[in-house]
Amino acid sequence: MFPDDGNRAPGVSSPMTHAVPFRTTRRRFIQGGACLALGAGLVSVLNGCSNEPPKPVEGAAPKVRGRTPSGEKRGAPGNLRLGLVRPGAPDTPPLTDLESLLVHARLVAVDPRDGSVHGDLATALEQPEPTVLRFTLDDHARFHAREGEQPRPVTAEAVKVSFERRAAEGVPLFSQVIERVEAPDKGHVVLRLRAPFALLFELLGAVPAAVTSDAKYEGIDERVGAGAFVPVAREGATQRLVANPLLKGDSAPRLAQITITGAGLERDLDLAFAHGHIDVRRHQDEPGVLIGGGRDGRTLVRRPATRMRGLGLSLVGRKDGREVRSVSAFQDQRVRRALSYAIDRASLRRADNAFAAGPVGPAHAADALPPADVEAHPLFQYRPDEAARLLQAAAQGGLAFTVVHPDIPAMLPLVKAVGESLAQGGFAPRMQSMPFATWQATLAAGDFEATLVELTNLETPDLGLRLHQSGGLDGRFSPWGYSNPVYDAAVLEALRQLDPAARAQKSREAQRLLLEDVPAMLPIYAPGEAISVAKGVSGYVAEAYDFNTAYLAREWATSA
Repeated sequence: MFPDDGNRAPGVSSPMTHAVPFRTTRRRFIQGGACLALGAGLVSVLNGCSNEPPKPVEGAAPKVRGRTPSGEKRGAPGNLRLGLVRPGAPDTPPLTDLESLLVHARLVAVDPRDGSVHGDLATALEQPEPTVLRFTLDDHARFHAREGEQPRPVTAEAVKVSFERRAAEGVPLFSQVIERVEAPDKGHVVLRLRAPFALLFELLGAVPAAVTSDAKYEGIDERVGAGAFVPVAREGATQRLVANPLLKGDSAPRLAQITITGAGLERDLDLAFAHGHIDVRRHQDEPGVLIGGGRDGRTLVRRPATRMRGLGLSLVGRKDGREVRSVSAFQDQRVRRALSYAIDRASLRRADNAFAAGPVGPAHAADALPPADVEAHPLFQYRPDEAARLLQAAAQGGLAFTVVHPDIPAMLPLVKAVGESLAQGGFAPRMQSMPFATWQATLAAGDFEATLVELTNLETPDLGLRLHQSGGLDGRFSPWGYSNPVYDAAVLEALRQLDPAARAQKSREAQRLLLEDVPAMLPIYAPGEAISVAKGVSGYVAEAYDFNTAYLAREWATSA
């Protein structure tokens, strides 16, 4: 491991700042730098986080899987009721992300559980050149049509126009990653990439990659899609979606309708579930879980959130050409290992209903280290006596340093518990609260001795890898000052894999290398989130995240 000398090539944006808009709150938004993956940070991925020319994509393109008929009855008169926070304004805003995933179709979708690529509008994929992909379109795909209108086919030209529209809007996938979209004939779309890009298929399956026509829905300021459900007229804050009548046989949804009710507050939705007014509720806190327990027969599903909490260490006193606070003792692997041994992760997880986390959070199951491996890894064992011994061996007994953290109430239990654990392990931590804006600027500059940090919006699996690279998230500098050329090379190899499943394998190899060296941002856990599902609901796969909504929703059903 070699400290960062602070003289890396300039990048395109500051680390730890969000580059695209998203909806959040101050309480939840503790650290939003992860959003760089969908903005200016794409440049660093395309360029391998260095000034070196990108190397060719390794391995073949993934095989696109088709839908597997479940044999379940289709078109039943079921109505699944969902809810989200949305004011009942008189105007008609565009569809929310949840609604877009249900209404719009995309070329492909990626299952985060195993990295498999599934065809939505595409049925097959060829790779004639390393950065050229040729998709075969489903010749039965049609855009939604009003009653009495002739449905328009989803042709290659329609896909091309839709993607070019997204590029003009500045969507990074289409403005930075894809150089050109071609429609050689009506049944094939060709994407020419600017450079190798390992996250292509995840982003092709995301909300901004929806394929839409030029027309708009009646009463909704949203372009017409070709997904499993069709939006009908909004009534206040309630949106009703009906099964796409153009989908037949095994392609048709099992549900006849989905009703999405808007509410003013999150707590209103907890109460709506408890009173039987909605059928699925993603709770925001444990009081909400308790409220949801008032519904007889409900199933409570807990899953890792796309967030991570950790302890970040500043190893060097100069970053990005500036003098910053640091603790030189942290350069000693024994000291970092002692810090990790001093954290009682199992106890912290139990207190917060959280999940074991390695460098890549467990929400990205394919890329993350298996939970059992993380829990059994020597670095993540609670060994306060060994921590104290390592400190003495490094001549750092009673090492004092300041741990800064944002003044957010949700963090206080973790702050207290980590401070006590470190003290029991032979350290002398000073826990220092900061106003949120001050703390965020401190983190962005890497100007701290140590910090408790929550990473939010870890929507893609590369973020957990790149956070530990010498160039950090945007290729400029590591906020920790950590640099390991062997690990950097392993990450670059992972990000050259076009197949998500192949990338996942390389991702795990890179993480094992990092843990062996003891990283400067020590993962503590991934916060959990809880989903209440009403009795009688089937086919709802919470651990599949957006893949559940965008691809598996055709299998949702309810007996209610």
